Amino acid sequence: MTSMLTIAIGALAGSLLRILLQRGLGTAARPRTEWVAESVLALVLGVITGGILAAGSGPSSSPVAMGVAAGVTTYAGTAFALSWMRQETIERAPVVPAVHLLVSLAFSLAGAGAAAAVWLS
Repeated sequence: MTSMLTIAIGALAGSLLRILLQRGLGTAARPRTEWVAESVLALVLGVITGGILAAGSGPSSSPVAMGVAAGVTTYAGTAFALSWMRQETIERAPVVPAVHLLVSLAFSLAGAGAAAAVWLS
């Protein structure tokens, strides 16, 4: 039960972070500015995730690590959903949101890998 609650809280937090970022940037923000801000936040979330995963030992840290990982993936998924909803041309609809999702996940993985490498070295 604790694991599921931790995952749910992490997912909600990841989604909330992405929505707050969009609100903070406003509608006047250009797509490039938005993508840079998203990538930086995804990298920070990845560093936090990598630090928690590398520092944790055993099953006791498993729920926390799963919650943080759920937050990172939900953050990227929310970026995908918001990007999909703002598409102006339907023909290109799946391409830009998919790239959005991959960029967010790539930066999160890069941050997690860097943090884990530093922690474990």
